[in-house]
Amino acid sequence: MTTGKGIPRQALITLIASLVTGVGVFVYVQSKQPHFRKIEKPKSHIRPVTITGEVVDAWCYSSQTMGPGRGEGHKACALACSYGGITMGILEDGTNDLYVAAKYKGYKGCNELLIPYVAQKVTVKGYVGDLGGNRMLRIDTVTPVIQPQSKTETKTESKP
Repeated sequence: MTTGKGIPRQALITLIASLVTGVGVFVYVQSKQPHFRKIEKPKSHIRPVTITGEVVDAWCYSSQTMGPGRGEGHKACALACSYGGITMGILEDGTNDLYVAAKYKGYKGCNELLIPYVAQKVTVKGYVGDLGGNRMLRIDTVTPVIQPQSKTETKTESKP
């Protein structure tokens, strides 16, 4: 309901109350302002890491649809998946935790960076965002781990 000049009755009552108490206008004006709940920013879940492990395609390893999804025997499939857009990851030695390689520099993914190392061990340095069971990795550097070569027996010919 409005008064004769178009002022809402509640506003008029609030105005009169504010003249008497000095707080009514503030309450009325404040009630018309949008109320946003303050969102608490969680403590940082991003931390620097150094991870050593095998480069795998995240889907085949996680789903196990194509066997174990890792190792030299899976390399051709991992490359096909990677070129098809499946995200690569680092399967950490010892823990078998999968770190999804989500970012390199700028807004680029990591597939181009990691394709040369598929099914190989690497050490990556960067940052991991770990929240809700996800481990998303932003890679700064990749260094291949040089595997010690097994000693091959050399045959020596004996001369008579």
